[in-house]
Amino acid sequence: MLNSDHFSEEELSLLNPAYIGFLLYSSIREFSAHKAEGMHCALPFILIPMAVNKYVSGSLPKMFKTPIGVWAAENEGPVSDLHLQASAYNPVVKAALSFLMDKQLLTLTDNGYLQVVGKELAKNPGLFSKSAEMKEALRVAKFLGRWFSHAPSVETIFAQLGLRP
Repeated sequence: MLNSDHFSEEELSLLNPAYIGFLLYSSIREFSAHKAEGMHCALPFILIPMAVNKYVSGSLPKMFKTPIGVWAAENEGPVSDLHLQASAYNPVVKAALSFLMDKQLLTLTDNGYLQVVGKELAKNPGLFSKSAEMKEALRVAKFLGRWFSHAPSVETIFAQLGLRP
């Protein structure tokens, strides 16, 4: 559960575990379509800040075949404070992951990979079509899942974004 001392009521509503969890679930499903072992458990902690921040998401490439390193070099502004955003979103991501695991929608393997399990959720729920921001965040989360799945390793992604796990 998110600590209400750290977030305003509006932030708590926007960053609730079900909403952020659905973004994560969708990105992990996209990631897993290319890499069956699932998504490394460190990636959600950078994926969510990138998906919900318009400054970052608006600068992402149009195609997932663009190398992450090339994008990062061309977009130093959005990447420059990604470490601060990742740190700020840490409790939000943890709450979302916990929510998904409690609902038995995700599992964490012994090797540290997140996998979609159990019943499958809708790919594009109607709720997301009612808000342009939610629809865009979902599109970006799915894109990031595909994009990250084409990187050689989680270490490469972190290094190219100038981050330390």
